[in-house]
Amino acid sequence: MRVTLARRAGVTVSMLDGLVKEMAANWQSLRPDQDPGVDQDTRARFLGAWNEHRRVYGYTLLDELPYALRRALADHPDLQGVDYDILVVDEYQDLNACDLEVLALVAGRGCAIIGAGDDDQSIYGFRRAAPEGIRRFPEDYPGAADYALSVTQRCGRRIIDWASYVIAGDPDRPAERPRLTSAVGSPDGDVALLAFRGQVAEARGVASIIQGLVQNDGLQPSDVLVMLRSDWQGQFSNPIRERLGEMGIPCSDPNVVDRMLEESGNRRLLEAGRLLSNREDAIAWASLLAQTDGIGARFLDYVYERARERRCQFGQALLDAHGAGYPDGPGGSARRANTLVTGVLGWLDDHPLPDEPEERWGRWIIDAAGGEVVPAPSDALAELLLELDGMGEPGQGLGAYISQVGPLGKDLHQSHGEGVRIMSMGASKGLTVRAAIIAAAEEGLVPRPDCDLGEERRLLYVAMTRAKEFLYCTWARRRRGPTARAGASRVGTMRHHSTFLDGGPVRSEDGAKYLAARFR
Repeated sequence: MRVTLARRAGVTVSMLDGLVKEMAANWQSLRPDQDPGVDQDTRARFLGAWNEHRRVYGYTLLDELPYALRRALADHPDLQGVDYDILVVDEYQDLNACDLEVLALVAGRGCAIIGAGDDDQSIYGFRRAAPEGIRRFPEDYPGAADYALSVTQRCGRRIIDWASYVIAGDPDRPAERPRLTSAVGSPDGDVALLAFRGQVAEARGVASIIQGLVQNDGLQPSDVLVMLRSDWQGQFSNPIRERLGEMGIPCSDPNVVDRMLEESGNRRLLEAGRLLSNREDAIAWASLLAQTDGIGARFLDYVYERARERRCQFGQALLDAHGAGYPDGPGGSARRANTLVTGVLGWLDDHPLPDEPEERWGRWIIDAAGGEVVPAPSDALAELLLELDGMGEPGQGLGAYISQVGPLGKDLHQSHGEGVRIMSMGASKGLTVRAAIIAAAEEGLVPRPDCDLGEERRLLYVAMTRAKEFLYCTWARRRRGPTARAGASRVGTMRHHSTFLDGGPVRSEDGAKYLAARFR
């Protein structure tokens, strides 16, 4: 699909990706932020090709939805479905300019807005969110009451004291913000900033901390969260996983659901399920074609052109071409497409949807699947489908059920994982664990040299405040190999822990000596 769009826009695929990101950023920020290296004629051609492409395939980008709602609210005073008395907005600090304007337009219709959030946890600059959005709430809504929380129900005293010191170092943060304190009865908290000789010693040290917490402090592996600022191709996490594996401590794989859904047989099953709800589903047919050996971009372009010429969507154009015997279609690909479409249509005919929505769609799909055309799900997907049964809303159709397999599957895996979780600092937002370890917390990595300092500080604060009882930050005095080239590249030279931690209540100490004393 991207190849077809790039061809129609007259740009390379990499340039196309940049133009799509630019377009989404403009929706989010409500102001043009254009690449000066792209001329206006190229940009206009891209926008025209994109609008054509989305009509042919029948999709809407997720980033487009708030912008479309904003436009509808502004252009149609009589718009139905938005007449609320009260609207509660959680995670208010994650809203961008477009989101904020949508709320202002809804409020202008007489709706009271309640915003809950924490500007110290505003870490979504990639979608143009900024802490100023929640900080100016009283100005945006004159007469609004402001209730500031001063007690954390999550973190122990020493943990919140350390994290509060870090966030207080942001010169753009309002000085009058109350300092958070731990709730009465919270644990004091165990904290440490540990230095290791190099990247190998650090990986061993992180694994040893986890082993000690499990064996000495009674934690389960799932009680431990390891966080990293970045982890390209597992350069930081893989050595930690290897050490934990040697110790017999399991790790939870955060990408297991994505990989499971990308397995060819599982994808074919779910796409066929979508076709049960809508036989002309353009995205489902395009995905099935793309997964079939011998069918490539040339055949997809052939169907696309038929759809464009006939002013219909891709799915209808494909079925029309199938009924006509693929006139002028590329020979070998057309024969393979004919076999695929014939087989899928036969399967659809053999498995009509029940008149009433099922309460156990997972079991229904598993029973319907099987064979060469629509393979049975893998054991892991079958287990997930059964676990999702009963979680949907009453009367939910099959299409809605399938659309939730990915997001709900990830939520279930994240909440029920049995092993140590290793993830980026950004991905940890919203989680609570007994023990948090922030690895590679050193200058050049935290903060990253190419990122906004304020957001980098808030990112570290978010990571630190995931912990209830134990918080450890680790760093390496020297690095060699791939980890030495991450962030600010410095191979073999002396390093220092993150400047965000300078002068704080927790001082750096030798990691090997600490481990020998703490977990002896």
